[in-house]
Amino acid sequence: MRRKWTKKKTAILAASYLTAALLALGFWAWTGHSRLADYRLAAKYSSGRAFDETVRSVEALSQALAKSVYAADAGMCGRICSEAYANALAAETALSTLPFSTQELEQISAFLNVAGDYAYTLGYESAREGFSQEQLENLTELSASAAEFSDLLRQLQAGVGEGSVVMDSREVRLNNVDGQPEGTELLSARLAAYEQSFRAPAELKYDGLYGKEEQTSQWKYEKGELKQLAADCAGVKPEELTLKYSYEGEEGLVCYAAGDTLICVSPAGVVSMSQSRLVGESLLDPDQALEAAETFLAEQGFEDLELKDSRVSGALALLHFARVEDGAVCLDNCVSVTVALDDGSIYAFNAADYDPKASGAQWTLSQEQAEEKLPASLTLNESRKVLICSEGGRSFACYELRCSDGEKQVLLYIDAADGSQRRIEVPEPAGET
Repeated sequence: MRRKWTKKKTAILAASYLTAALLALGFWAWTGHSRLADYRLAAKYSSGRAFDETVRSVEALSQALAKSVYAADAGMCGRICSEAYANALAAETALSTLPFSTQELEQISAFLNVAGDYAYTLGYESAREGFSQEQLENLTELSASAAEFSDLLRQLQAGVGEGSVVMDSREVRLNNVDGQPEGTELLSARLAAYEQSFRAPAELKYDGLYGKEEQTSQWKYEKGELKQLAADCAGVKPEELTLKYSYEGEEGLVCYAAGDTLICVSPAGVVSMSQSRLVGESLLDPDQALEAAETFLAEQGFEDLELKDSRVSGALALLHFARVEDGAVCLDNCVSVTVALDDGSIYAFNAADYDPKASGAQWTLSQEQAEEKLPASLTLNESRKVLICSEGGRSFACYELRCSDGEKQVLLYIDAADGSQRRIEVPEPAGET
């Protein structure tokens, strides 16, 4: 009798536990479903907001560019450029947050980038002189493309509102296994179709990031000499080199390996070199590292260089050199050398930002005239002649005014042609990152 009662009790307990587990599972499933519904609503709301922001930004870009033909003074031209740049940036950001991949929208994204960069670049010039006829023609062409894209987005926005255009989501993609609901189109499909027919304005020639004009390069080496050049740089025989990769074209880069050293060369010379070995204990001081770097640069044919800055990181000394032209330091025309402090060998070298050609820049203003442009709130510590580069690679002759505003350090770059402020930098205090 006792044994039967025990079995019955066990069955009751098992049933109780199972019931409790089913109840807990049901509650968990209900909670999860409720949360999933909330997530879906949040995702749908976020996607809608991103698309609405894209529509508004492109429309504002179109309107800003359209106003350029009516601007009659330099101040208004500068303001229009600011509006266009801000809206192009906002449109590109909003477009990238839509709930589908926008990598295939290459033409549209490129247009927004170019339009924003062109407006940003013109902002400096137009704020002083207004728009030139060529710039007005370019802005008009950009405005027409922006207006066309804006019209499409407004149509798509109306389609989303009436249900004929469906916003993309993972859930919609899963449902599309059995086909798209009749009478509707995905937003991504409509944009992809428009991308195929969209034609951005012809490449613009301007002094900006996306408008670099082709410059005549002065090659020092033939392609047949590149392997020997790499071998000389690595201190080995040509037959000891292994080809890693190369690029076709006039400016083709060729990379060779020699043991743990990788050397990249081009018709312009040695572009970079790096080692992968583990560096031992530091045995050299910074002065010896500087001497090793200068000797290496001289052997590679680099002339008229000045040490820009240096630092020691572990057992490596990192040195940056800037080219000097007619007594002016070319701040954006540099080479870097890393010296291993265990044996003084060159651990890394990079000349990708180096250009040996003369800029031809002229100094119209004297140094004294440039210093007169200093704001009253700043105290001048020192000044010197420098060359700085724009985003498009154009060199500008400037005077660098190193100033202080209390404990804050300020660098002003005064254009030596007209006395305008070309650049302002506020370095972080030493010890801060």
